[in-house]
This record gives sequence, structure tokens and C-alpha cells, in this order.
Amino acid sequence: MTTKQQQHPLRKYSENEQIAYLSVLASLGYIDKDFSEVERKKLDAFLNELQMSDSGRAIIYSAIFNFQHEDRASAIQTINTLQSADLKFTLISDLLLLAYVDKNFSEEERQYIYDIGSKLNITKEQIEVIRNVQENLSKIQDIPSNSEHLKELVKESTSKLAGAGIPVAAIAASGSVFGLSAAGIASGLATLGALVGGGMLAGTVLVVPAIAIASAWGVKKLFDLVWKKENV
Repeated sequence: MTTKQQQHPLRKYSENEQIAYLSVLASLGYIDKDFSEVERKKLDAFLNELQMSDSGRAIIYSAIFNFQHEDRASAIQTINTLQSADLKFTLISDLLLLAYVDKNFSEEERQYIYDIGSKLNITKEQIEVIRNVQENLSKIQDIPSNSEHLKELVKESTSKLAGAGIPVAAIAASGSVFGLSAAGIASGLATLGALVGGGMLAGTVLVVPAIAIASAWGVKKLFDLVWKKENV
């Protein structure tokens, strides 16, 4: 099973939509007043990949140091009108990952992410599930790929997301905006991505959000069946 991380879904959207998304994400640097040179280089690299215009870059970088309430409201409105609801969950996951980069998740950052989530109709409980899953996935890089422990971690993570009505693919695709690998979380996201897209659960985990809360137990059983089949 490959663990190559999925391509970030933002690449499929227009420049205006990309600007809105990245402005909200970059504004987290304004919250904690700390935007490092490493973060800047990673953001530059991603903007180059997106072939972002000079005017778009200016808007995104201004969000880091001067993101006003009306700017945020406009960006949130743009994100909310996107056809894919999954992208909203990817944004929350990216915000959490970015907050973890300096290994100091401040209360200001937490409240900011809660506020963004509420405007996107994502609950605090769902945000905490995503955060908890990311923390669990951070352990994957030190675990052998064929171990039972890894299987249990991935199974538990996926079932938690399913139980909270969170699209698994949306979380698996997050983290590549800044090349984030906070605390090894990227390894875990890549593992989820391998299962969701082109991997052994391709086309299966994607339906989890429709099943919502009742799906958590079913997802665990599904993983058991798939891994049993893989080992036959």
C-alpha cells in the first residue's frame, strides 16, 4: 500500500477561490503574530505550484499581517458557496496543522479556528475530533507499516471521523498547502489518503459521511475485512 499524500483539492478551484482559502489560512499567522521564514518559503512554493498571480499573492500575504473582519467575512462567504462541502473540512484541518507547526497551539489560535468553523457550519466537537485524529496520526511515522498497532490507529481515526460526519478524504488531503509535516502528521494523512484514493478502500470510505454517526462501528468492521483480504 502506497502512502503518497493526495493532491490538495484546492488545485481544482479558480484563483479567486484559492485566494479566499489561502487568505483565511494565512491569517492564522496574524493571530499569533508569528510567521516564520520556513512558513514563508513553503507558502511561496505552493503559490508557485498554483501559478498564483502577483495580485493574488499580494492579497494572501496581506492577510498574514492585516486581515480585517470584512476581509475574513468575504473570504468565508466565498468558501461557503463552493460546491464541495468537503473543502470546508480540509480548511479546518489545514488550520489545525498550521497551528501545530511551532508546537505551540495557543488559545487565541484555538478560538480563531472555532470561529472559522462556526461560520462554515462546522461544530467545535467536529473540530476537536479532527484535532484528536491528527494527534493520533502523528504516531504513525514510528510504527511499522505492517503492524497491528498501525491498523488499529488508522481504523480508530477513520471511524472517529465517520462517527462525527466528517469526510475522511477531506482530512486525508489536507496538509500539503505549506508542505506541512507537523509532528509527523503527514505520514498519517498519507496513509489515510492511500486508503481513500486509489488504495485498498478506494470508493468506499468516501461514502462514510452519508452514513454519519451510525457508521463508526461499520467502518471498523470494514477495515477488518479489507485487511484480512489483503493478507490472504
